[in-house]
Amino acid sequence: MGQSNLSTKTSLNKSNFEKVLISRVDSVLNAISAESRIVDEPLRYTLKTRGKCVRPILLYLTGDALGLNYKQLDNYAAALEVLHTYSLVHDDLPCMDDDDLRRGLATLHKKYNDSTAVLIGDALQTLSYQLIAEDKYFRDEIKIMIISKLTKTTGQDGMIRGQFMDLYFENNLATQEEIIEMNILKTSLLIETAMDIPLIIKGCLKQEWADLQRIIGLSFQIIDDIIDLTQPTEILGKTAKKDLLAQKKTLPLLLGIDAAKEELKNNKKDALGIISNLKLSDHPLKFYIENLFSRVK
Repeated sequence: MGQSNLSTKTSLNKSNFEKVLISRVDSVLNAISAESRIVDEPLRYTLKTRGKCVRPILLYLTGDALGLNYKQLDNYAAALEVLHTYSLVHDDLPCMDDDDLRRGLATLHKKYNDSTAVLIGDALQTLSYQLIAEDKYFRDEIKIMIISKLTKTTGQDGMIRGQFMDLYFENNLATQEEIIEMNILKTSLLIETAMDIPLIIKGCLKQEWADLQRIIGLSFQIIDDIIDLTQPTEILGKTAKKDLLAQKKTLPLLLGIDAAKEELKNNKKDALGIISNLKLSDHPLKFYIENLFSRVK
């Protein structure tokens, strides 16, 4: 089972497990406000509806596996959700992926306007680093290491480059290797960093963990790409089949859905093998990883 941070009931209860962890993120994000109403209103609008909180949950569960207390990780989990939300706000803009719907609500630029979405996205990005800088549980050296990791993950050689590739490939061909590189940069790295944060805190960076993080990060993108092609807008909470319409380059579109599902099957086997090697077969992290893969049947 998990460490003392989780009760046995919570660890085993599928209906409560994610809710408990997301509520911790909510407690931090609901307290965020801006002094000016003109900023506060759109800021609260974009933070009020959470997504799946995959990155915070992976952070919490990795921390639990290493014996860290959830309370010590709250600001870091919230920072990840804020940083991810910033990327979505900018990604939805007309000059990027141009979407009208996100998490079942009007995207920020549709609710307000383009300039508001750009500015709130900027605010969210800086807010994520502020949350880490103001953490009171770990020494400054640790916080600097984590902020440095996040800036590299989301900067010009990370998520930004991945987004450039995503837009470029709308009008150009891409090989399988190029699509994988793009997926690592625009999606996987931030998921990997979510699990890296507790490892950095504990000084426990090991190859097995790194391999697990990469498998989960790449699989998550494949899963999302398959769901985009197979689920309706009402289920997705965003416009369905957007990748196909925009001529995006994804592995399911390149290889076919069946081949992509086979890749996921192999990835799941590898991930669970690493979990077993890490002696976490009875830990909630294993259940959560299985749950992520089960999003695609």
